[in-house]
Amino acid sequence: MRDAETKIKWHLNKETRFPFWDASPLPEYFEPLGFPPPYENRPWVFANMVASKNGVVAWKRKNAGDDPVAAILGEPNRPERAADLFFMRYLRIFGDMSVGAQTNREQPNLVQTPQEDWERDKYPQEIYDALYRARRERGLSHHPRNIIYSPSGRLNLDNAVFNRDDIEVIAVTTAAGATLLKSVGAIERDVKLLAEGETEIGSEELARVHERLFAKHGVRYLNCEGGETILRALHTAKLLDEVFVTFSDVEIEEGQHEGVLRIFDFEKEGAELVAEGRINPESGYTFRRWRFNEH
Repeated sequence: MRDAETKIKWHLNKETRFPFWDASPLPEYFEPLGFPPPYENRPWVFANMVASKNGVVAWKRKNAGDDPVAAILGEPNRPERAADLFFMRYLRIFGDMSVGAQTNREQPNLVQTPQEDWERDKYPQEIYDALYRARRERGLSHHPRNIIYSPSGRLNLDNAVFNRDDIEVIAVTTAAGATLLKSVGAIERDVKLLAEGETEIGSEELARVHERLFAKHGVRYLNCEGGETILRALHTAKLLDEVFVTFSDVEIEEGQHEGVLRIFDFEKEGAELVAEGRINPESGYTFRRWRFNEH
């Protein structure tokens, strides 16, 4: 894909604060992206999601090949697909990463880095070099920390992220979950355990988790890539500050799937549309940034 085909042009962008840098890491591919400063006692938390034209974000998978994200994004060779991927990688450079246990189970090879192994030799290396250079220039670690929310502690330590010497992994869990993880060798694999609550993590426990991530681990910006369970929990706890959404032009027939989940009703919940863009005026994909919290 050529850069001009995949660069998102923001025709609306209200966020002009740049706590990181006021220039793009690679202007041919990315426009500068501003963020509010983190809170005094917790990270600024944002998410990125994909949604169909009619607002579907996920459903209960019938099998391993039933991938909601792939279905929602549509035909794989469209430039919009590459634009979504590159923007997702761009969002991984601003701080640290998180994901829920279910996503970790469904995607055992997932390691949340600006460049994943499968992308090597598939896309221009200059993109990834620029993203890593931007992290380095801000004094951030080469790779972001990977934080996994798992109240039960039922994680498969054979999954890729637990077997990378160059990735710091933090498991957010409960006292019971920490006991289970210790029993299966998490400490020996250098997985850091952050436990709150005995057997469940409610909103109060989740708030304390983020305060501890801020105070003990230095997490200032946290990007959560799902799934829906952790995103809803963060939102309920008023910890999800904003969401970047890629709306495709694919309409999902809800009756063909079980357990269909829909995107947040941003307008009804009083969220502010901070940014909106497309790769070109004729594109059916729209990239939006909705903000729940402001400070």
